[in-house]
Amino acid sequence: MHKTAVLVTLALSASLGACTKSGPGLAPDKKAPDQIKNVAVQPPKPDLSSVDLPSTGSVEERLGRLEKRVNKISEILIAALPPREADPDTTYAVSIDPIDPIEGPADAKITIVEGFEFLCPYCYRAVPTLEQIQKAYPKDVRVVNKYFLIHGAPAIPPGLAACAANKQGKYSEMKKMLWDKIWGSGQPDKDQLAPDALVKMAGDLKLNTDKFKSDMSSPDCQSWLEKSQESLQPVGTTGTPSFYVNGRHLNGAIPFDEFKKIVDEELAKADKAIAGGVPQAEYYQREIMGKGDKKVAGYFDE
Repeated sequence: MHKTAVLVTLALSASLGACTKSGPGLAPDKKAPDQIKNVAVQPPKPDLSSVDLPSTGSVEERLGRLEKRVNKISEILIAALPPREADPDTTYAVSIDPIDPIEGPADAKITIVEGFEFLCPYCYRAVPTLEQIQKAYPKDVRVVNKYFLIHGAPAIPPGLAACAANKQGKYSEMKKMLWDKIWGSGQPDKDQLAPDALVKMAGDLKLNTDKFKSDMSSPDCQSWLEKSQESLQPVGTTGTPSFYVNGRHLNGAIPFDEFKKIVDEELAKADKAIAGGVPQAEYYQREIMGKGDKKVAGYFDE
């Protein structure tokens, strides 16, 4: 998009069916620790009062000064504007970290990267849809879980609990239990976020509770929360739930049929590439990570 067009017609639209810092969902009541990066903070309004227009000198001098001023205006706007959202028609190279819990076959043709948070009601609404997708494609879909903080410090403990359970091979079971305990009554039960409640869940799942408590505070689980932000922010995640189906972005708690349509389109692409010689186990790394965009286009990218 050209700079002049952006300067004239910038607007921000709200996402439907998703939690953001300024959009629908639960209002954050505490600030997250410094080591955890949050998103969608409201930017300050840009001050352009000091940007004057050149009026003297040669044409070349005036053009040079004008270019500097346009660049300065661009810098001010970029600093003040919210992050760009992902383009649903673009394939993004969303990295997978070794600490990310993965559900489904390692050589799946379809990789769904999900950015979610346990205090996001829309993430809870999306759970049945994702379960239906996994049930419909048991051999072809894997889900890569990333924890994307929206509601600050209160949302951190259940994320750490899920990570700790993953270290004992019970990620899916803990994830389901957390959803049921926190949202089973229809409203968020924050008593279930307390340390004692989380340890009790671990005991109910027959986990080693001493190891569970140790893993919750481990650098690995802290790293999962941090690296989830770092991998999803560049590719346009600004809220939860946020999905990338073989790199294609879907935002919010969308209907099953719409989700399935994207999965089927991507499955056809994968089948074609595999038939052409791409090893199935290497499809995501070669075709999505190797060829996808590393970040969303900037406001002034041409």
